[in-house]
Amino acid sequence: MNRITVTRPVIVKVRVTESYKQALLKRLAAAIEEAEREVQRLEFQAKRLDADKKRRLSQAEADKIEKNRREKAANKERLRQQFENVKHLPPGAEIIQGRAESLVEIGIGDEITRLGAVEIVVEEGRIVAIREQG
Repeated sequence: MNRITVTRPVIVKVRVTESYKQALLKRLAAAIEEAEREVQRLEFQAKRLDADKKRRLSQAEADKIEKNRREKAANKERLRQQFENVKHLPPGAEIIQGRAESLVEIGIGDEITRLGAVEIVVEEGRIVAIREQG
């Protein structure tokens, strides 16, 4: 066997434009609002269950609700931080949008750099660059 096909990582990046930035900020704002609603719902649920004199929460139930509330609040804070970071992105900056894999055929005598990661750069929905790392 002299040749083999293997996978290698592909990093998909987006080049920041004003329209992409605005769309991303809009998506993040919607996610922040949803996270806020989740936190409020959990706080309301905890208060309602606590106020119900007929039924006392077990410590396990109370801990579970509080843990869930803390996770949702941390997620909301993470989204707010992302929102602030995106607001300060300069035009032309490249940010990672995702990861994939590609197939590459290698053989005896090929350079090992062929197994390195590949970057695909997208701008306004079109591929503008393909770069091999290595």
